[in-house]
Amino acid sequence: MGFEVDLPVDEEFDDIMRERLIEPVFQPVVSLVDQRPVGYEAFARGPEGRLRSPAALFAAATEAGRAAELDELCAVLASRAFHDAGMRELALFINFNPDTLSNETEDGVTPAYAEVMGDSNVVVEITEKAVTRRPAGLLDAVGDARKRTARIALDDIGVDPASLAAMPLINPDVIKLDRTIIQNDAADSHVINAVLEDALLRGAQIVAEGVERHEHVDVARSLGATLGQGWLFGRPGPLPTAIRPSDQLLARVGPRPAQRTTPYDVLARTEPVSPTAAAELDAMSAQIENQATQAKDAAILVVNIGDLRYMAVDSLITYAYLNSRGVEVFLVGHGVPFTPGGRVRGIPLAEDDPLRQERTTLLVGSSYGSGVFARRQPGSDAFVAGTCYEWDRVVEATLPLVSRVEQI
Repeated sequence: MGFEVDLPVDEEFDDIMRERLIEPVFQPVVSLVDQRPVGYEAFARGPEGRLRSPAALFAAATEAGRAAELDELCAVLASRAFHDAGMRELALFINFNPDTLSNETEDGVTPAYAEVMGDSNVVVEITEKAVTRRPAGLLDAVGDARKRTARIALDDIGVDPASLAAMPLINPDVIKLDRTIIQNDAADSHVINAVLEDALLRGAQIVAEGVERHEHVDVARSLGATLGQGWLFGRPGPLPTAIRPSDQLLARVGPRPAQRTTPYDVLARTEPVSPTAAAELDAMSAQIENQATQAKDAAILVVNIGDLRYMAVDSLITYAYLNSRGVEVFLVGHGVPFTPGGRVRGIPLAEDDPLRQERTTLLVGSSYGSGVFARRQPGSDAFVAGTCYEWDRVVEATLPLVSRVEQI
């Protein structure tokens, strides 16, 4: 039996929503080459008083159970202000709530977001946490946003190890380095190298956030950034009445092909396969998991065991260790719970799911990938199996599995 929860009433917040008393403010994102704007990021302010700051405003929305509604209102008001100011040559960077962005509708994204994307040169900003927390729906929404010509930016890179592993799945056009990377003289070289490799591999652009002093510009350039954002270039405020846009164009990375098939079908098209006994397949899969324990940066490990009864006794201990090293683990199989243990994410399979006849172990890092894939031979305990060490192909095979994950 369902039940309703009475949320506390905040009359001041209710007035703000009813009267649409949100003030959009904008901060420039500039080219580090010519120091002129390529676009503006939108922020929201409430009216003067207790709910003026974004933190207080969104905290009140969460308390009232209206965070998604506030997020849509902010996006629409910012888009309309941007349009009215005649900024069509510039990009509008908007932070999208992943829960709102991926709400299921016939058109993919919510109507409010569809309006925003259809009327502006939009860059959708999402955080890496959204990818690991709610990949199902979000990846579809990202694909839909790209169909509407929006670009995708992955924000807060460097804050959480999962950010590096999330990059191949999102395939962003823009990578935003967190301010702590720019302002910290001892920035993690693994993070920087992984971001640079990913950007160079796919043609993405890097934005350095938190540029507050001239020396930060030099740091940003040394880290491969071509765009910058921070108080040195302007604080959040009204849009200028006159502006000279940068000659630098924003990158546009081609989306990954959406796969509605299985990892075996994806990888067997190009990789050789051969008959393999179950014990040999277990050893091959264990080798991939061992590679995960030696990963030097964050990664994603997806393991399809077909059925829970095939999971090794000590697997959860191994996965907990991998979690402690920044590896996000997804476990697939019939009978697998949504929360198998610790931070491991479960992907339960229906009894008639074709994935029950497959075994897959896929490891995806920021610039490397490896995997074992197999399909059970009819009427036998033996498999036909193969391996793949091509990063792009392993990512392609990982997406059909990760996109099944439900929100916890």
